[in-house]
Amino acid sequence: MEYEKSKMNLPKEIIQKLTFCLENGFPLNEDSFNEYSVNTIVDFLEASHERFFVKSIFEIEQNYLLLIKVFPRNSQLPIIFNLFLKFQVDLKQHICIEEKTIFVYAKTIYQAIETNSLAAMLLIHFGEYSTQSFANSHLHNEQYLTEIVFLLRQQEELHSHPLFHRLLKQLIKMDEELKNHAWIEDNLLVEKTKEIEQAIYNIVSDLKK
Repeated sequence: MEYEKSKMNLPKEIIQKLTFCLENGFPLNEDSFNEYSVNTIVDFLEASHERFFVKSIFEIEQNYLLLIKVFPRNSQLPIIFNLFLKFQVDLKQHICIEEKTIFVYAKTIYQAIETNSLAAMLLIHFGEYSTQSFANSHLHNEQYLTEIVFLLRQQEELHSHPLFHRLLKQLIKMDEELKNHAWIEDNLLVEKTKEIEQAIYNIVSDLKK
């Protein structure tokens, strides 16, 4: 997957509001997002995936490598950095699965109901995938960053250096952003897609009468 600059065409005010929610966790409730369609939410989540890699992870990695140079005798720093690299690999795999499953499904089901395509609705209704499939298999990666922050804080010789505090702040911020991102997926995207599933179920049920 190529994490290039986002090409989404969302209005600037929507991007600003959703990004604020992602970065600050407020206001994270369903009522705040009622005005946004499933397509808008998916576009934003895809852009957030890109942002994690082209900005957040890139900056953390650069500062971490600088810290290793400043403290070349600290044997724990490379070990902890390897844990961060493992986090990156797992996050990429996690993102690839989401973008090939729930994101595609959410956009497809939204298009089906918006265009009133009976053929598409029937395929979705009798298909094997659903939002419940995603909910049952959705795993999170935040525990990696929590562990990394804990391990770094154990390195007392780093505490007096400003680079250490900058890195720690970046890791904590990304940890929170990932949690908020997961909330948008688990609550907002899933609930909005379930509503469409129910609407399609009702339409198909009416056909059987």
